Amino acid sequence: MKRIYLYGMLLVVLFAGACSDDVYDHEAAAPQSYPQETEQSVDGFTFALGAGVTSPIVLTEEDLEKATALEAVTTTATPELAEGAYLTFKLEASDTKEFTSSIELPSTSDNNTVTVTAPDLDEAVKSLYGKAPNARELYLRANYYIVDGTISVLMPTPVVLGPVTVTPVAPVIETEYYLIGDVNGWGFDKLDQYKFDHSGKDVYEDPIFTLLVEIPSGSYFKIVPKSSKEAGSWDGVLGNPTDGNTALEGELIVEKAQAMRIEEPGWARITLNMMEYTYSIQLLGYTKDVIYMTGDAITSLPGWKNETAQLGNGLQVLFADNSTADSKYTFTAHFTGGKAQKFPVNAGVWNPCWGYKDGALVLEDNSPNLSGPATDGYYTLKLDFGAKTAEYMPYTGNVSVTYNTMGVIGTATAGGWDADTDLTQVTDHIWTGNAIELKAGELKIRANDAWEVSWGPASEEEQNSSFGLGTTANGKNIIIETAGTYYIALNDLTGHYIVIPTSDLP
Repeated sequence: MKRIYLYGMLLVVLFAGACSDDVYDHEAAAPQSYPQETEQSVDGFTFALGAGVTSPIVLTEEDLEKATALEAVTTTATPELAEGAYLTFKLEASDTKEFTSSIELPSTSDNNTVTVTAPDLDEAVKSLYGKAPNARELYLRANYYIVDGTISVLMPTPVVLGPVTVTPVAPVIETEYYLIGDVNGWGFDKLDQYKFDHSGKDVYEDPIFTLLVEIPSGSYFKIVPKSSKEAGSWDGVLGNPTDGNTALEGELIVEKAQAMRIEEPGWARITLNMMEYTYSIQLLGYTKDVIYMTGDAITSLPGWKNETAQLGNGLQVLFADNSTADSKYTFTAHFTGGKAQKFPVNAGVWNPCWGYKDGALVLEDNSPNLSGPATDGYYTLKLDFGAKTAEYMPYTGNVSVTYNTMGVIGTATAGGWDADTDLTQVTDHIWTGNAIELKAGELKIRANDAWEVSWGPASEEEQNSSFGLGTTANGKNIIIETAGTYYIALNDLTGHYIVIPTSDLP
């Protein structure tokens, strides 16, 4: 049988159709761009947008679940082809008619028509535009092949059609959420202190909101989106299908939303995943989070180090008065004027990171630095990550007292009460030790391998605390309940200390 058209095209593409046992794909020429159209004729073929995409498409969850097929491109006219020859297609999608950027759009070819599925179309829109459920314009470029037996020839001129209007599937996500409940008397006028933290990124790229809050026993709560707060209305307020649900994770709904409940008093971290419309609760009791500090503001410390190998040196753990999860931290040291700092929440991870913007601490990707003091000197940095405040105050205490050595001693240490395990002075008055092996037992921190100056908790209630403000006036012993590797730090100016398992360091 004569295959005039096919063989003619083979000559056009310079002997592209070498025969083999397998289908041979040959790119005849570089793709060319054409203006957007609903129909286009090239190389004797005429193509049009398929019936499935000619009208604006609003995808639904049902479309995704059923993988609804949509006719994307159809062939309305062809030159005479050899008997048995047919067309296959490979589709690309772009957000511009010039196809400056594009992605492959999976498709199925049959009877000179190409179809796509709703999930693939939904994913293409989100890949090019993001996950927001807005109507978007897609342009389709079809590279088409003539297939005859074992020969497959890519035609030199792709067809460009569009735009196709598609709205992807996504829930409504607002930019702000607040907690309302027993903790603030269910008052819309008391929401500002209970705003959930967010990275500041597009909410459809980062749908996670978090809040660290101190909760009274048996506290009920719901979630207020920004629109409901501004309207002062209970319409749109989020809750759970079950009233008084005490589960630590669950579903968020709007219609007939009931209050969730936290039974145990103490600090809790509530996390919202607004892409999934779910919440989770982490009960912290009265345990403080570890937050790191890096930058170039602390004199003599290596600058801008955020890796675990720098723990206790260029990457410091912030001190605190106690282990209560109240978001308050401190650091007293000699600062170099005109420098800056940041506060990672995970060692070795920059995003998100606590920084400072518009007069407040912020936890977000690429957060701006917190500027340090303008002039050299000793300062106390006070941080409240709950209230989002940061303050440098000149330190007026005696900084002239220095020590030759600093170490830990006691039944929890390798040397018992007979020999100190030394810490390292990394900058003036700051001593740290990383990966120190401890046994279950007790210890104290002391200077110069002697008992003239030593630090310990002021009360029995603080003996098990990871963070503390030690006293040199006959302080208690620090209790180590579990054997393991510990990070230990002391500020000999203020008496702040840290004794925490390295496994608890994020």
